[in-house]
Amino acid sequence: MRHLVPSPATDRLDWLLDGLNGDSGWGGDAADVLAPPFAALIPPAEFAARMRQRAAELAPLTVTGVETGDRTARADVRDRDDRAQVVTCTVEELAPHRITAARAIPLIPSYLTPRLPADFTGYQELAGRGAGASLILVCGLPGTGKSTLADAIGRELRVPVFSGDWLMGALTPFGGYLWEHAMESGVELLTTLAFRQLRLGQPAILDFPAEDPAIRTRWRTLAAAAGASFRVVLCVCSDPGLHQARLEGRQRGIPGWHDAGHWPNVQRRLAEFQPWTDEDRVLTVDGVRPAAGNLAAALEYLRVLPGQRVTGKRAPGSGTARRTGRPWPAARRGCRSPRPARRRGPR
Repeated sequence: MRHLVPSPATDRLDWLLDGLNGDSGWGGDAADVLAPPFAALIPPAEFAARMRQRAAELAPLTVTGVETGDRTARADVRDRDDRAQVVTCTVEELAPHRITAARAIPLIPSYLTPRLPADFTGYQELAGRGAGASLILVCGLPGTGKSTLADAIGRELRVPVFSGDWLMGALTPFGGYLWEHAMESGVELLTTLAFRQLRLGQPAILDFPAEDPAIRTRWRTLAAAAGASFRVVLCVCSDPGLHQARLEGRQRGIPGWHDAGHWPNVQRRLAEFQPWTDEDRVLTVDGVRPAAGNLAAALEYLRVLPGQRVTGKRAPGSGTARRTGRPWPAARRGCRSPRPARRRGPR
């Protein structure tokens, strides 16, 4: 294989790839290629035999990407069954740059806990562990004010807000901004955080566009599996001029992420936006209205279910749930009001 930036590490990586592709006669020089400490762990003849065995399982390979450093190289490959594999090697600092470590493993090793499902319908691990909590999604296209509203709701209700932009910005130093599946990575991070919150019986607010119906289904079924309510606040802006001005002039200061957005991109996404289905109780707020009014409408919408707690667990025996200092409406007539808290300290 020819590399734009050849190095001793990529040369040794090519040797490994030839072995995994089952090249005829490969491995006869293993004693010269493997560094003595590595050869002491796995004798060269045994290493070559193992590689030939892996070749029988994987070959032919298709290389989809190569990364290299001073002494390391990595190849992302697809095997004959189109499964993602990773081949890595580390070489000596000085010539002849023999291999000191090497491995070929699936991109997702089988010994890891399986990833979360795309649809949580029938998912038993949660089994109502989030009963009484809420999963709140504040969604909409960039520039509609969803992040501002999500943060304001979080402050009022004392609920953590998980933002896709903040999470993806944290991955930028590791190449995340240019990843082919950057948006999907953000969805996976948000889903994992929401899953953990509900498993703990705690609420969460997700700040994400959620244009894809599959994402909506995933989070709706996640809430249902946990026994939590699923609430959606959709942010729009009915004035295109105002929408564009806000998008292009915003200053958010998210580490590793952009401030201003690209208006043509948002216009395209607006044209392709799929409406929410009737099964989701969605509150739509318009960015042309004052922010305080939209926040008040959202808080009212989130508080209409008696007995549902949006913030932390109920105080034992209180019969109420906290929501920024005010009790929930009584779920039924005849409920006794809790006694006022005993005042502490001098009057």
